[in-house]
Amino acid sequence: MEDIEAFGARGERARLFPVLADSSKEGRTLSIVLATLAQVPEFSGSILSAIGRRSGTRTKVEAFTEVTFPKRKGDNLRPDGLIVVSTGRSKWSAFVEAKVGSAPLKQDQIEAYLRLAKDVGVDAVLTFSNEFAPLPEHHPVQVDRRLTRSVDLLHFSWFSILTTINLLAINDEIADEDHVFLLRELERFLLHPSAGLKRFDNMGAEWTALLDHLRTGGTISKNSPEALAVVSNWHSELRDLCLLLSRKTGATAELKLSPKHRSDPRERIQQDIKHLADKCHLTGTILVPDAAAPIDVEADLNTRTIRVSMKVDAPQDKAQQRSRLNWLTRQLKDVDGADVHIKTNWPGRVAQTSSTLAEARDDDTVHVHPDRSVVPTSFVVMKMVAEGRRFAGRKTFVEALEDLVVNDFYGSVAQCLTAWRAPAPKLRAAVDEGESDFVDAEG
Repeated sequence: MEDIEAFGARGERARLFPVLADSSKEGRTLSIVLATLAQVPEFSGSILSAIGRRSGTRTKVEAFTEVTFPKRKGDNLRPDGLIVVSTGRSKWSAFVEAKVGSAPLKQDQIEAYLRLAKDVGVDAVLTFSNEFAPLPEHHPVQVDRRLTRSVDLLHFSWFSILTTINLLAINDEIADEDHVFLLRELERFLLHPSAGLKRFDNMGAEWTALLDHLRTGGTISKNSPEALAVVSNWHSELRDLCLLLSRKTGATAELKLSPKHRSDPRERIQQDIKHLADKCHLTGTILVPDAAAPIDVEADLNTRTIRVSMKVDAPQDKAQQRSRLNWLTRQLKDVDGADVHIKTNWPGRVAQTSSTLAEARDDDTVHVHPDRSVVPTSFVVMKMVAEGRRFAGRKTFVEALEDLVVNDFYGSVAQCLTAWRAPAPKLRAAVDEGESDFVDAEG
């Protein structure tokens, strides 16, 4: 217990089987997660890696709950947990604050823990809740920036924790059978309603208000609270989509973010609000390991249409227009082509051509240019949903988007596509083994 006493604190070690009141859902869920974190190195290593902390064979993780500071009079601050990570000669520590169900994280509480962390020498404040963030360092609650100059503020959604556990287990990354058993049991527990875990499933009242405003001829102000709420919820849904794809594919899907947006989430929100105000579009890009291309997702609030697409480069080893198109259609030979759209991009200012996959199969001249020397440079493969009623619903929009991205587009199209790769160079039969391609400089 000396690690926790070094901060002037007291607490109980996190237990796999906590003895707590039935009403203490947060305490029970957190205790079980932290106890597993301390016992399964692969689990703690994955979490630490996500926040930029190294771990290895010498890493020791200790976790405590019911943390108090008896020597500090008057503030009565009681963080839900404390994690202490020892790696050789260095140590890293974090207060933990957890919320389950619909309970939101509170700004004043988080700021109080940030001040406490600075006072007692704790390095970070780590929160768990059902709120989503694109990256652990992009916290869903805005706090006074001065408080995070010396103390890191980090966040994991419960669903991201569940996804991490699932990927570790299904990818056989853990050799110890007891550790695999612990993770499987933790996953089973978190999936039970009593654990208080929830996925993102609602775009909020602002979604309906914004769509109604557009329908009556209004415009979107980039300074409106509705635009801020809609973009924030869109970011949450994109993160949830990544986690859902990760669980479905067994690979870690991630959002594609520019370095600037990765380091400054506020800048990302402001830029997406401006794009929403100017174009009435919400956009995002998802990276799936080894997929043929990134997956682009777009919600058009004017036409109430969701579009999902991939842009794949045309094969460079095929010199004819039809050969390049056939390379694509052959990969999608078992796909229902009626609702799959293909767009062909040409070099220079040549106009884009488009058709359904079914039309391209029936008549390959649809994607032919009169100048035979011009060949396609890339193809966009797309599916869309244009159901106004589902689009307008706070929950049905999320359901329609997830069904289109995960089951319909990825399941029937994206997983069938393979990016073109240049073939290996062939041996040149005309070159005799006894002859050199080089001329002696002195000869």
